[in-house]
Amino acid sequence: MKTIITGFLILAAALLAQAREMRSWTYQELYDQADLVVIAKPISTQDASEKAVLPNISPDVHVVGLSTEFAISVVMKGDKSLKKCVLHHYRLTNPKEMRNNGPMLASFDLKQHTRFLLFLHQKADGRYAPVSGQTDPTMFSVQKLEGAAQ
Repeated sequence: MKTIITGFLILAAALLAQAREMRSWTYQELYDQADLVVIAKPISTQDASEKAVLPNISPDVHVVGLSTEFAISVVMKGDKSLKKCVLHHYRLTNPKEMRNNGPMLASFDLKQHTRFLLFLHQKADGRYAPVSGQTDPTMFSVQKLEGAAQ
């Protein structure tokens, strides 16, 4: 009887547990693959007309494209003369559609003076995208910085 109950509990836990495979990035990998590495502050965000489904996540997650303009404080890799850049990223089409193990999308509160460490690659249209991909950019490529440095 104990064996049956133990087996049932293990099976139930396995069915309830949700996980998805995610690549782990080192700072060196992010830096090496980036065209631009900066510390920057978001200054404006606007929706794009683009609608998409995020890759590498199931069930499908429908998203809307965003363009966020950043004022650059420091360029660590890339064109040192850049003062601004535009990050292409996504938001959920339906923000109320929260799910377990969902994407870790980037969002920015423009009223706060928060700065971010960004590892970006340049797209053909001139905007930049997270090196680690669009599904979970805040895990690796878009990192919120704490502290008072300007």
